[in-house]
Amino acid sequence: MDRTEATKPVRACEFDSATVLGLMDADPAFGSAVGQWVAEVLAHRLHAARIRLLALYGPHGSGARI
Repeated sequence: MDRTEATKPVRACEFDSATVLGLMDADPAFGSAVGQWVAEVLAHRLHAARIRLLALYGPHGSGARI
């Protein structure tokens, strides 16, 4: 397995999923906010991965910028 190391400081948070899901169910506004936040993070990460892959394997002049 390849070993990957962070090149910048990393901040990580851990949450108990059952507690968070219960809070989301109890407060629809909170649930919506958490869902929106997760969707934004995932979209950003997918976009960054796509750009990196295009830079590595895409055709020259594909428009990908790093």
